[in-house]
Parts: sequence; C-alpha cells; structure tokens
Amino acid sequence: KNKKFKPISKMNIKSLVEADNIAYKINGNKLFHNISFSVKKGEALHISGPNGSGKSTLIRIILGITKQIKGSIYHSKSIDISYLGHKNALKNYLSVSDNLMLQGLSNHNELSNLLVLLGLKKFLDVTVANLSYGQQKKLALLRIFLNKSNLIVLDEPFVGLDSDAQDIVEKFLINEINLGKALVYTSHINSNIDSKILNLK
Repeated sequence: KNKKFKPISKMNIKSLVEADNIAYKINGNKLFHNISFSVKKGEALHISGPNGSGKSTLIRIILGITKQIKGSIYHSKSIDISYLGHKNALKNYLSVSDNLMLQGLSNHNELSNLLVLLGLKKFLDVTVANLSYGQQKKLALLRIFLNKSNLIVLDEPFVGLDSDAQDIVEKFLINEINLGKALVYTSHINSNIDSKILNLK
C-alpha cells in the first residue's frame, strides 16, 4: 500500500512522513493550503484546529485514503502504520472476545494484562453493542496498544475516555515515542505529549 506514495529523498531519510505544500478543497472551497511538515522517529505531531478545519481530512491524506489537490506527500520505504480513527471499526454484533480474535490479538502475550488495566477482562463474553462508548473505545485502542508499527496515527484518541483511561493512553503514547516510534494525532483534549503543533486555522 505504500507504493502510492513518493519515497523520501536521501537528504531527509530520517523522516517517516513528510508533506510539502499540500492543499485540499471541498466543493471549490479551500479547506487548507500550503501545509508542510515532517515527522521523524521519536517525534509527535499534533494536528489542531477548530471543527471543519480539515484535521481528519489531513489524516486521510497522510494515510493515502484521500488525495491532496496540490503538493506532495512522502513516506519512508520502511513505514508501517497503525491507525485508529473516529469509527472504532468493531463488529457490534460480536462479543469482545470474538472481536479480539478477528483482529488477531487473542494470543498476544500482553493482552491479558491490558484487558485488566482497561477494565475489559470481565466483558469478554459481552456483545460489543452492549458496551458503553468508552468501553468500545478502549477495546478499539487495544489494536494500538499491541501495535508493531513505527508510525501511530490517531484521530481524537482521548474522546469518550474517562480521566483514568486518558492517562493510560497518554502514558502509553509517550512511551512509544521514547522507544523511537512516531505519532501523528488530532485532539481537542489537552495532553502532556511533547509534540510539534500543526494548527489548521
């Protein structure tokens, strides 16, 4: 899937993703323009801005889901992305356990401890539709907690979580960055993640 992106030049080989003067329009109206940034291993980029400023669209451009109308997006050849957006991508009619199996997480060594940490252990046989939104969000986030990628991309990861769960996610992401992974995320909820800020006004 990375073949659709232009490779990063040798001059900027330390970057995992770069954007050069990208722009996007909706129905002829300019959403954002001349956006440039780079994200290296061990760095975080916080995409901020008011509702409707194009944060989620920019995320989709980074992922290659949406095509910018101007400029270029570059990816490292070694990039491996873990992504969670607004939608939790869960099968609501299946149990928590079945969803974990479908995602290939059932046999992960760290799964049991994370289920306890996130308060999901006792809900394994519960249908996802019967979970609260916060519980569903924590279940979806397990894909990120158990990722093997070098770039994590998250669209509003803290929404729907109580303060304890937000702290768990924040500490996890800070640790991932310290381990040399990169993070790109949108959030209107303040966090202690040391990030470069890209404000879409």
